[in-house]
Amino acid sequence: VGAVVSLLVGVFGSFVVGAAVAYALGYTDTVSMTTIGAGAATYIVGPVTGTAIGASSDVIALSIAAGLVKSMLVMTGTPFVAKAIGLDNPHSAMVFGGLMGTTSGVAGGLAATDPKLVPYGAMTATFYTGLGCLLGPSVFYFAVRAVFG
Repeated sequence: VGAVVSLLVGVFGSFVVGAAVAYALGYTDTVSMTTIGAGAATYIVGPVTGTAIGASSDVIALSIAAGLVKSMLVMTGTPFVAKAIGLDNPHSAMVFGGLMGTTSGVAGGLAATDPKLVPYGAMTATFYTGLGCLLGPSVFYFAVRAVFG
């Protein structure tokens, strides 16, 4: 149950933060906000979403950059926060993977923390990418369009 909830919270939370940053940086149209928000989920979800809804190549590039920054932060930051957040068992690794979502970042961070946890975190992170690819060009796009026109 925790892994499923973490997937929903993780995808939604990353998208909202990414879309808010896009808006703050002047990307106020629905397509750009949705694409960059999706990119904040992962660097795969951004281009999939952007291509599906007709984003320009520069906005798609920004979505990839947002996802790469997130991936690097998760990868390098995980070993430093693992003990403080109780990242020491398969269940917590699955929840972590669902919250962070970036498969490469989660796998790299967990490998540096405890290699035995990698499959658990990577599994939910992979589902996160799939969920993001489903929600980005549909639910998230229509939600942003409903709020911002």
